[in-house]
Amino acid sequence: MIDTLVTRRSVGTAGTTATTGRAEARELRRARRRARRGAAEEFRSSRAAVGIPTALAVTVTGGAGAVEVLSRLIGHPAGLVPVERLSAVLRQTPWGDPRALAVAGALAALGLALLAAALPGRPRVVVMDGADPSLAAGIARADLRRALVRAALEVPGVARAGVRLRGPFRRRVTVRATSRYRNPGNLAELVRIAVACRLDHLDLARPAAVGVRLRRRRD
Repeated sequence: MIDTLVTRRSVGTAGTTATTGRAEARELRRARRRARRGAAEEFRSSRAAVGIPTALAVTVTGGAGAVEVLSRLIGHPAGLVPVERLSAVLRQTPWGDPRALAVAGALAALGLALLAAALPGRPRVVVMDGADPSLAAGIARADLRRALVRAALEVPGVARAGVRLRGPFRRRVTVRATSRYRNPGNLAELVRIAVACRLDHLDLARPAAVGVRLRRRRD
């Protein structure tokens, strides 16, 4: 009877430990996701050079229109917007007029340009992984390229190497290496493994696929 009780308690303790471990693992995954989102927002390109002038233009235009509307409602037009003149021009201009088409095309181009400017630019910092949402870690793209170039040059037989980072959504690292040998064998695979190991050590928030383009030595 005593053995049975001990066995049941042991099983219950093991089940509780396993449940606690799964809960801790889920909480760790949530914390890592929060940390990645926070770091991505911290290092995101602000586009201030385009956003500030656009915001000022919209504010001035909207303010002038609001003042004109309110002043006309109380019977004392401010005259900031030539409403009568614009109305006359619009009534006299047909839709097929070249000037109307030109203005419409310019407005459409301006809208597309603003939409393109609103898209996030390429960040200069690559986000690194972490489990603390209050900390944001990253590595400059130039420093990342230098670290990966050093990893490629450490492979015996590699004379020169260059690295290019691509892809805002699916990150990819392209290594261009030149071999000292006329018959490099599996040198490209060795370079890929070395660069991939360096990426693993850097612990980036988003994994990157590694591709190698190897050029042979020419005498």
